[in-house]
Formats: sequence, structure tokens, C-alpha cells
Amino acid sequence: MNSVINIITVVGFSSMVAGFVYFGRKLQILDDLKITVDRIKTNLKVVSDFLIKKFSDFNVSEIQAYSPFSLTEIGEEFIQKLGFDKVFQDHRNDFFGFIDGESPKLKYDVETAAIKSVFALSENEYMSFLKIFLYNNPERNLNNTAPTLGIYIKNQYLSAHPEITQ
Repeated sequence: MNSVINIITVVGFSSMVAGFVYFGRKLQILDDLKITVDRIKTNLKVVSDFLIKKFSDFNVSEIQAYSPFSLTEIGEEFIQKLGFDKVFQDHRNDFFGFIDGESPKLKYDVETAAIKSVFALSENEYMSFLKIFLYNNPERNLNNTAPTLGIYIKNQYLSAHPEITQ
């Protein structure tokens, strides 16, 4: 009877050790995947930031090209005529949530994230007005409209986050 208990103990202990090693390996794989995903996220952020700044055409009548970018009177009127100010107010949390997800530290970061938010959220149902506008105004596209909308979003975000000073 003692030998049976000893065998069960040895087999049980060995099984536990093997189980811990197996699960340890799985946890190591998860750690490696997290590191890889973090690298991919960083690289995607670099690429998307580059594309936003490099390929965004902005309408010089709507945005002043001074540093920092700011809306002109025509830009403000465009925001209101388009109805984006109302859409933004109704879905402010989505836009701010996107910007927060970018972890902005500087006003420049906020500006880039705000413009990207227009691209990222453009497929949402509440942005269908924008697709209708772009369809009916072939001289406009998302690339030359998103910067104007993004500057409006940036201004709203910075008003709500006075702790971002630079």
C-alpha cells in the first residue's frame, strides 16, 4: 500500500512539474507576443503619423499655415456649414477617446492624433454626412478635408486639456 502511495505521489508531483513547465512556456510565448505587438503598434504609429503629415492636403483658405495651424474664418464657416460642429459635440467622446489612445504629450501630438481621428472614425455611421458631402463636391476628398476638421478637433481637445502646454 505504501509503494502505491509513493508511486501516486511521484507521478502526481512529476505531472505538476510538467504542467508548470508547460504553462510557463505558454506564458513566455504570450510575453513574446506582447513585445512583438508593442513593436508593431509603434511602427504603425510612426507610419501613420508620417502619412498624415506627408499626404494631408489642407485648404489654405480654411487653415492658416502658421505655427500652429489654426482655422481661418472660412474654415470656421466650413465646419458650421458642413455640420461637423454638431456631429463633433454629439460624438466628442469618440474623438477624444481616439486622441487619448494616442497618449499625446505635446500639442503637436494632439494635432496629429486629431487629424488621424477623422480618418479613423470616418467609417462610423455618424460620419456618413461627410461621405455625402465628398461625393457631391468632387474637388474635396478626405485628404483635403480631414486637416480642417482635425484642427477643429485639436482646438476642442486642447481647450478641455489645459495641462498640455507645449
